[in-house]
Amino acid sequence: MKIIVAGIGGNVGKSTLAAHLLVPRMNDAKLLIVESINQDTKDLVDDFETVRGEKFRQIYLELVVNDDLVVDVGASNAEDFFAGLTSLNQGYDEVDFFLIPTVPGSKEQDESILTARMLAAMGVDKSKIQIVFNRVRRSVEEEFPVVLNAAKEFDCFIANPDCMVFENDIYADLAGLKMPLNEACVFAENSLNKLKTDLRKVAKFSEQYFRYARLLNVAKKAVNTSGQLDDAFRALFGEAEDAVK
Repeated sequence: MKIIVAGIGGNVGKSTLAAHLLVPRMNDAKLLIVESINQDTKDLVDDFETVRGEKFRQIYLELVVNDDLVVDVGASNAEDFFAGLTSLNQGYDEVDFFLIPTVPGSKEQDESILTARMLAAMGVDKSKIQIVFNRVRRSVEEEFPVVLNAAKEFDCFIANPDCMVFENDIYADLAGLKMPLNEACVFAENSLNKLKTDLRKVAKFSEQYFRYARLLNVAKKAVNTSGQLDDAFRALFGEAEDAVK
């Protein structure tokens, strides 16, 4: 499966979702980073490459030759990337899905809607344009009315409320530790009790204590977080993934 994570707005969690939601559930797909400001994700995946947004020919060739690929398009490169899409006849033909993250806030929701409508105007089919509701605190219906209403009004993209990821400080800790979530799940299973003992030993040493506190937060949240991402992935691509394969 080949997925492009994109949006004309920044700070919506594109890189976090690419690294934690998508790559591990796509046969450890290659991650192509189109000059995203957030470069932390390269420490969280095994196979990655960074390219510039105007190098669309290279991006398209990567889409052709890889069976599983995630393309993380930084907001600052979105304009060049979309220009590249339109420069080729049906330049989106190798893409199975366009994933557009959005977060609470009217500006961010407006930008995600505009991104979806731009893709639709290029000729991308509605079924390929998916919104993912990120940093949800309570409920999608309560926090994302602008996107949900626009999905009904314009009828050119999918906005399934089940395609959601909760607000969670584990992602910042994983980035700081340079630890993938699946590794954190193994760590939680094998090392939690030892970690608690070690944390007590370093309580007076602030630098070590901070690292161990991060590890404890990750260990306590990793398994539940991974399960929630499994649910989000199934909601996004469950039936479609089988069809693509």
